[in-house]
Amino acid sequence: MRAVAIDGFGGRERMRLVELPTPEVSPEGVLVRVRAAGVGPWDVKEREGFFGERSFPHVLGLEGAGVVEAAGPQAGGFAEGDEVYLASGGCYAEYVTAPAGVVARKPASLSFEEAAAVPIAGCTAHQALFDEIGLRRDETILIAGATGGVGTFAVQLASGVIGARVIGTASPHNHDYLRDLGAEAAIDYHGDWVSAVREAAPDGVDAVFDCVGGETFRRSFGAVRDGGRVVSIVAFGEEVEEARGISYHAFSATSDRPRLERLAEMIDAGRLRVEVADVLPLARAAEAHERVESGHTRGKIVLRVADQ
Repeated sequence: MRAVAIDGFGGRERMRLVELPTPEVSPEGVLVRVRAAGVGPWDVKEREGFFGERSFPHVLGLEGAGVVEAAGPQAGGFAEGDEVYLASGGCYAEYVTAPAGVVARKPASLSFEEAAAVPIAGCTAHQALFDEIGLRRDETILIAGATGGVGTFAVQLASGVIGARVIGTASPHNHDYLRDLGAEAAIDYHGDWVSAVREAAPDGVDAVFDCVGGETFRRSFGAVRDGGRVVSIVAFGEEVEEARGISYHAFSATSDRPRLERLAEMIDAGRLRVEVADVLPLARAAEAHERVESGHTRGKIVLRVADQ
């Protein structure tokens, strides 16, 4: 099978289009013929070794969509021909094997390319808002990095599903897009954006969902009310002086079948839309990584692995 793999951790130059054996399915797993694979910052981190040791050659890609080729006897009801999407390593390949617990039936209303853009970004946003922050109806949340893959889902979930008031940070050319997603206010992240947030929410926001990290994470505390909360998917190991009763933590998301099924239901009901910035062929995976690393992609970039 064709796959994009690395022979060691490092930069984009490590990525190669190679021929590898098709993986074998386990009793608890499914073998998926991959039609499309999502690309995100998590793929860059895996390439660089952020997630720990790997054996090489190592196939990249942590999310995808395709058709079940074979299913193990304990694979939870999946059968050959099922259209699925999944959150599992090795999706930059024509075939991937994955535990049934991270696979779900693809949203019927989406193409394979659109579905491949959902698993990690969608599950991360869902976990952040419902589990980590516990956002409630009529609360106000600031979403930093609101037009990226995770942010796009977070804005829609917070506003359209939970019923919260959303303030999002983005470049000015994305402000109309943010409002169309459901944000009440769109703030330019250049300059004194904390003061702009305070103008929109004079008492401070109830919560911050940080998808940027660094200085953005640290400055976001100035936008939060006393006793509010800050949650990040980026700012691991940050030293922040606890003040005004604000709680904060960073978390690593877990994508699983129940959450994928909930997202599929919302998508097919028209409550969530998927933003795909571009679709590139598998052979241009390094270019997709370069664009993700620029930090200016709206929505997700997807690799088309197979046409049928």
